[in-house]
Amino acid sequence: MAEKNPQSQTDDQKSGKKTTEIPWCSPNLLVAAIDFGTTYSGYAFSSRADFDDDPLRITAHKWSSGLISEKNPTSILFDNNQKLVAFGYEAEKQFTELSNDNRHEDFYYFQRFKMQLYHHNKDAKNKQLPINSKSMLSDISGKKMLAMDVFSAAIKYMKEHLLHKLSETGDTETKKEEIRWVLTVPAIWNDTAKSFMRESAIKAGIRGDCLTIALEPEAASMYCKRLPIEMLNDNLRVQNEGFQFFSQGNQYLVLDAGGGTVDITVHEVLSGDRIKELHKASGGAWGGTYVDENFFDIIKEAVGKEKFESFKKEDLAGYNDLRKDLEVKKREINTESTKISFTIPNQLAQVIPKDYNPEILECKKGKLELKVPGIKKWFSEICDSIVSHVEELLEEQKKKQRNIESILMVGGFSESSFLQETVKTAFPNKHIIVPNQAGLAVLKGAVLFGHNPQIVDSRVAKVTYGVNTLSKIQDERDVPDKSRIRTINGVKYEKNVFSKHVTKGDDLVIGQAQEEKTYFPIYPDQKSVQFSVFSSQEENPKYVDGCKRLGSFDVKIPYTTDGTDRKVVVRFIFGGTEIKFECEDANGEITPYTFDWSENAEEECFGMAVERGES
Repeated sequence: MAEKNPQSQTDDQKSGKKTTEIPWCSPNLLVAAIDFGTTYSGYAFSSRADFDDDPLRITAHKWSSGLISEKNPTSILFDNNQKLVAFGYEAEKQFTELSNDNRHEDFYYFQRFKMQLYHHNKDAKNKQLPINSKSMLSDISGKKMLAMDVFSAAIKYMKEHLLHKLSETGDTETKKEEIRWVLTVPAIWNDTAKSFMRESAIKAGIRGDCLTIALEPEAASMYCKRLPIEMLNDNLRVQNEGFQFFSQGNQYLVLDAGGGTVDITVHEVLSGDRIKELHKASGGAWGGTYVDENFFDIIKEAVGKEKFESFKKEDLAGYNDLRKDLEVKKREINTESTKISFTIPNQLAQVIPKDYNPEILECKKGKLELKVPGIKKWFSEICDSIVSHVEELLEEQKKKQRNIESILMVGGFSESSFLQETVKTAFPNKHIIVPNQAGLAVLKGAVLFGHNPQIVDSRVAKVTYGVNTLSKIQDERDVPDKSRIRTINGVKYEKNVFSKHVTKGDDLVIGQAQEEKTYFPIYPDQKSVQFSVFSSQEENPKYVDGCKRLGSFDVKIPYTTDGTDRKVVVRFIFGGTEIKFECEDANGEITPYTFDWSENAEEECFGMAVERGES
């Protein structure tokens, strides 16, 4: 049975559709956001009083490792019993010391593991496997741990660090149950990955009813809306022409370039400080870490893959030092750079051939020098993929007669001069906005979202949603595939029929029910109905075959003498960044449900319902 979620219901007077108010932790005295990034993670918070007085009065913890930073590396170290040892800079430091003493083999060390939710394992038939509670992650040396254990440990570390920070500041009034927690996720992630993050946070000790999932580009947009104009860096015409980026009616593209993914979407500014999503989030694995991978590919070409992997295995400390140097140097590169040099570990320097193409790279006196062709190979592939996608998206918006004048660049990778210059060169007639500290826009925007989630008016459905049903057969000749026919109590049904509730591309108004449908039990004495939920990239799938099964929710139906005439009305509710459901029985009683994202949900359930076309 799915977990019930107490919500209060209201009527939308304009549309006549029923809406559901989003439940919030009450009283909500403080909002704490955790930005779980691919390369770096961090947390920030603000009290309700601070938000009311100045929304930008947000405290982000400053981590120290020689340099002060408001982000901590997404690195985590476990001992041989899979118990957390350290996180962030401290994990990097301790693992380096273990590697130098050759004592690291019994430890588990994970870096940049978030993207394994995006590139999850495939089965023997090369079919993408959904992330679930049994999914495994590989550490830097190939040892495996449960993904849920790794993610929840990282979230728990930041949660407890934040609570300790509050106690240090003398904030003894705020109780744990009075905190609204916000966890950020890329907008292009699917529902299963978002649910996995929610379950990881709950396992980390965050109450489910006090947890909100925020989409990264939306959060960044909210933060930038609050910034004064002088903190929005536009080298074109913003100040000269008095351009107001966030004025009502303005439509703009958000390019959220993080360490792993690049999320691209289109927003419109509405009245009342709200925003509307005009185009579903899209993008790809073009973040800053893939620039790193391109760099190492250049090295592998020079020394050979086997020698590079041998160096990485035998000198993990040196490999990690090179990665840290790379993280700093890649921010310095721009489209005019002619060369850049790195301190290279001695073991790697010894295997780079002295006669390797000097026009690409040279190794001398412990330094690796990358030349112009190498720099372009390093950056251009990723940056060109981003530009190409933006071009396609802008052309699509133009066909819809939308006037997208501006591009808002946020996320850590947007701080790259090379990426900024590439985008500005590709779109010379657009306002290119890069806020100061673009890498913190998501984190601080997530705090604002926690205080005021209703600021997002609507989103666009990325996929088609529906449930698996049986359909009564009027004429067997209409069912070419006879294996779909199932006879129950003398009545013939077609099985695995896709009953659609949301169409790909639909505008999903926040808190408003989508198309409702009426279902009936198959058996007269049936006590419950299990609805298996599917998504599809098609607009009108006929069957669930080939669709992605997301999970299920169970609905109890009261027993009456009506038998199979006991109707159940099902509504999909998009009350936020996650799907919820509500069902109305024959007595008019409405019960809200949250989703059971169980990987064990059956495609064909014994308690299946039949749709009769009533609504």
